[in-house]
Amino acid sequence: MSWSNGFAYPLSFWMWRVRQMMSMVIAISLWESIFRSTPQVFGYYGSQMLTYIFVSNIVGFVTLSSRTIEVPNVIRSGDLSLYLIRPLQFFVYWFSRDIADKFQNVIFATFELIALYFIFHPILIVPTHLVTLLIAALAVFGGLVMYYFINMIFGFLAFWSPDVWAPRFLFFVVMFFVSGSTFPLDIYPPAIVKVLSFSPFPYLVFFPSKIWLEQISSGQILHGFIAMMSWIIGLALFAGFLWKRGIHGYSSDGR
Repeated sequence: MSWSNGFAYPLSFWMWRVRQMMSMVIAISLWESIFRSTPQVFGYYGSQMLTYIFVSNIVGFVTLSSRTIEVPNVIRSGDLSLYLIRPLQFFVYWFSRDIADKFQNVIFATFELIALYFIFHPILIVPTHLVTLLIAALAVFGGLVMYYFINMIFGFLAFWSPDVWAPRFLFFVVMFFVSGSTFPLDIYPPAIVKVLSFSPFPYLVFFPSKIWLEQISSGQILHGFIAMMSWIIGLALFAGFLWKRGIHGYSSDGR
């Protein structure tokens, strides 16, 4: 269903794919031009930075894509009643749609990144240990679960407010700069990096990408997973709380 809905408006879909490609081209071109004049910037060599750009985009395609942006419309339109009378779990249903959408993104992103690799011929870094790949994959999964609950929380605001777009847009703007999807967060001053470490943002893209680059210690990885799990549990509990409160006062005329 998620795939068919994604292709329901082919022009919008392909324009979005083109936008993703253009953002990658701009990022790669920018960093390549910078590293032509200096071998190291912000503690990164050219191969490390370009690898980060490629890996963070793959991670972003997985963690930061979501079909749950449709949840507010489902609530406001009254279609939620159709879900409530069916023998399905609302959270499980939308999580499965999220996973299907992420698979679609990964498939298209793979071909796009392969094309960019042959265009720019960057020197990319591959982890030297198999366990690094497994840990990075686990971090990506944790990031997508965290992002799922964040989006559900924003979606459930539709129980009380018709304007969910504004806070979600503000969140996306902030996330653009502090999730690591555009550039590595450790180019910020240490004080800002420290503050961000107490938020959920770095664990969406930056944390899995740094694991791939093998630039963080085992202690930092353990600390990162503890923080990630804490955020997942907290967000899941809060999403469940909003769902129960919203359903308690929910009504749909004519449904």
